[in-house]
Amino acid sequence: MNGTGRTARSVTLATGLAVLMAPGAAGHSSARNRTEAEPGAITIALRVYDYARVDRARMLGAETEATTILARAGVEARWVDCSTSKADLDNYPDCQSPWQANDFVLKVLPKAMVDSKVIWQEAMGFSFRCDTLGTCSSSVFYDRVQSLSQGGRGPLPVLLGLAMAHEIGHLLLGTHSHSSTGIMRARWFGEDITLAACPHLLFTAQQSRQMKTRLAERAQAWQLQAEAVELGR
Repeated sequence: MNGTGRTARSVTLATGLAVLMAPGAAGHSSARNRTEAEPGAITIALRVYDYARVDRARMLGAETEATTILARAGVEARWVDCSTSKADLDNYPDCQSPWQANDFVLKVLPKAMVDSKVIWQEAMGFSFRCDTLGTCSSSVFYDRVQSLSQGGRGPLPVLLGLAMAHEIGHLLLGTHSHSSTGIMRARWFGEDITLAACPHLLFTAQQSRQMKTRLAERAQAWQLQAEAVELGR
């Protein structure tokens, strides 16, 4: 990836991504079936570390998919490419900017970087607890998403985008944020990834409100911390 940030594409107590269970998804672009962002959207910046070296077009497609899902929940995603090598840092100036309250990390990991002894085999991703003042990070396991795509369960960019949106959801919603419907379901079935059913893989209205509330609380906490540091000087 190059070193430019772009508008278009978010982690909690160790939580695995949903399991995609059954085959049968035809290729499609779900983004065209969804509307624009809701009024009052909150912007987040996602610093992406692509250790899997995903094809550029596929990554852009995945980011567009995740962006569309988040936008429907009132969260605007800004994607920032980051270096996976210290020797290459100068080529990613946008990623070297100071951390802000609504900055988060998303890693795309190859098989070699996924510890199968720690992460249950069906998981498509993993998220750590995201504290109000902490630096929050989640990961998506590219080889597992790629395997599902090769098995005919959906186009790779779409599946990768769904995986990203799910993990970002864990980041923004807090601990134990799986739900019985939508993008945060603990398990997805084949019919959920068809063109007709894809609009249902979204955040609920309640989840949208919760994400906005948590982001506002995080921004306030960061502001208070900055003021405390300034007063202590």
